[in-house]
Amino acid sequence: MEQKIRLQWHPGFVSVLRIELEKELGRLEIEEEVQLTKKPLQMDVLLIKKNGEEPIEKNIGRIFRKHNIIEYKSPGDSLSVNDFYKVYGYACIYQSDTDKVMEIRPQEMTLTFVCSRFPRKLLSHLEKVRRMSVREVEKGIYYLEGDPIPMQLIIVPRLSAKNNYWLQHLRSNLRRGREIEELMERYEKHSQSR
Repeated sequence: MEQKIRLQWHPGFVSVLRIELEKELGRLEIEEEVQLTKKPLQMDVLLIKKNGEEPIEKNIGRIFRKHNIIEYKSPGDSLSVNDFYKVYGYACIYQSDTDKVMEIRPQEMTLTFVCSRFPRKLLSHLEKVRRMSVREVEKGIYYLEGDPIPMQLIIVPRLSAKNNYWLQHLRSNLRRGREIEELMERYEKHSQSR
């Protein structure tokens, strides 16, 4: 029985590319099979709605579709342009790394960025380069519009303590005494109800 030999097309392509660009090779650097990251890619949070069509009532989840990628920046960290593209890249890889083509439709995905500082440089970049706009939909919650993938930005300190008590208290400047005591008391009630 004859065994099928699988042709390795990529090395051939790179060789042909070198020949095609022969006159320019002194000005180019060609690297093959480039590992993109130093460590494995990891999303902070992937939230999948069990029933993708059913809307979420909570203000931070109204934008959610079936597959929702959430990037969280700790209180001392900022959200940069590079962070945006990293998370956008996660969405693209997540969508494409499936068994079937279009198993996850891009319109079934959202991106959420949660941080403590208003990312002015990032938003300026998105407006100028990607022609996106920023719309505040509620105190501390902003939709980043103009991309096929729905996105939101949540600025933790700007959230309403009434509507987002837990998120709003996820900050480094909690006041000693009563504020921390109340937070701990409330947390105890929730931790026992799980």
